[in-house]
Amino acid sequence: MSYFVDGVTYYTVRFLNYAGTDLLGTADVEAGGDATPLAPTTEVFEDKVFVGWNADITKVMEDMTVRPVYQSLFVVTFMNADGTEAVSIQYVEPDGDAVPPTPEKISGKIFISWSASFFSVNSDRTINPIYREIPPRPELKFYEAVADGSSGELIKTYRAVNSCSIVQKLSGECTIDVSLLTRNTEGHVDVNSRLEVEGLVFYINGLKKNISGGICYTQFIGEHITYILNNDEYKVAAFDQSGTVKSILKTLLKGTPFTVGTVDIETEVTLRINKECTRRAAIMQLLALADGEIEYYGYTIGIRSHVGNETPIDILKKAAVQDISFSYSVADNTTNYEISLYKKGTLELGDELIVAFKPMEIETESRIVGMDWNPFNRKEVRITIGAYIPTLNDSLYDYISMVQDITESTAKYTVEFGELIGNGTFYFTHAYLDRPYYHIHTDDGSEGTITLNRKDGSAFGSYVGATLSGVQSTTTTVVVFYCTISDEA
Repeated sequence: MSYFVDGVTYYTVRFLNYAGTDLLGTADVEAGGDATPLAPTTEVFEDKVFVGWNADITKVMEDMTVRPVYQSLFVVTFMNADGTEAVSIQYVEPDGDAVPPTPEKISGKIFISWSASFFSVNSDRTINPIYREIPPRPELKFYEAVADGSSGELIKTYRAVNSCSIVQKLSGECTIDVSLLTRNTEGHVDVNSRLEVEGLVFYINGLKKNISGGICYTQFIGEHITYILNNDEYKVAAFDQSGTVKSILKTLLKGTPFTVGTVDIETEVTLRINKECTRRAAIMQLLALADGEIEYYGYTIGIRSHVGNETPIDILKKAAVQDISFSYSVADNTTNYEISLYKKGTLELGDELIVAFKPMEIETESRIVGMDWNPFNRKEVRITIGAYIPTLNDSLYDYISMVQDITESTAKYTVEFGELIGNGTFYFTHAYLDRPYYHIHTDDGSEGTITLNRKDGSAFGSYVGATLSGVQSTTTTVVVFYCTISDEA
């Protein structure tokens, strides 16, 4: 109940539980004060989220009894491949996004997409993974590109080619160059079409036609589907996140047609970017920070500690070797071997190999770091064996140490400061690509909480201000932010 102390009136706010049957706690607040920082912890429900109290407690002028208000959440259920079991059940706020689980790997199939959108959820929904069969014999299958960047309807299938070369490297590079006979009137496939072959997905970014003697030869050049993350719509201007490799990869893939694949690295890292780059460059930076290796499975991107077989295979005994050569690099003190095979067989990128060939005095253990093969001609297989070291890109993050005048539009290191009474939001004079460091001082010794705000609330947005919470309505707080890299510079 209300009472007086030294001429100041205090009111009591009683906080009930959701059902209104039990008391969660009480708070005594001076007249006109804010009871929010003194509110007790509310109940946690699986299918609803706390959004506030059923009365305004920011300017208390009487004794009050309040109850928490909750908002119902939508249920998003992700099923397994055969639709018999839920692998993830998530409760999502209205217009919020669900996070898809890692789809299971199925031999002879590749993951293509999910059966429904999990963005801007506004209803309960059940979502199934969509897989595509890998033909037992090599086929070129061209598909339409749909709005979300994934593969749509089948356009055309080719079962014979003039030439085909798939190049895949442990560094993440993956390209295709194929030529075939087509009728000069045939215009089904065009640039940006999706191509699936050998369980890999490519997008066509080059096309050339040549008519000779009435026969049309068409050459298609493509890059792995993940290269669409180099497109402008996936540009990154600013990024700053610490956590597990998997959690950061989930953030980087949000809003793209890709799902997080297998991530078996538990290391926590910090990925910081304040220079414009592509989303794919950001993923490759994460790959280097984690000292990992990229793994493609349809429309998934995984980061593994080791791809391929870790048990060494004696290549000369396991495969039909046709030619072998090696080269030594003085610059990085490495030896690389190139081996031509009669057929690829079960060899995969990243496999550990034993190479023992006495006529050339070769006796070594190494890995397959590159493969170049023609799936339509088993005699055209070449593998590169050597060392793979992921490389950090030093140009994605700048360190600025010189302080400049905040009024200068080109300032790269500035100090933003101001004063707040009570809780509230402080807005910067500029937006900043780099995460600001900050210091706060309250006149009553209380500890406030600063939450940095990003443009449009995006993980890739620049920093536009900060919100102070956890102080009394009469508390005066001085806030100082040390900011670098203005996005207007």
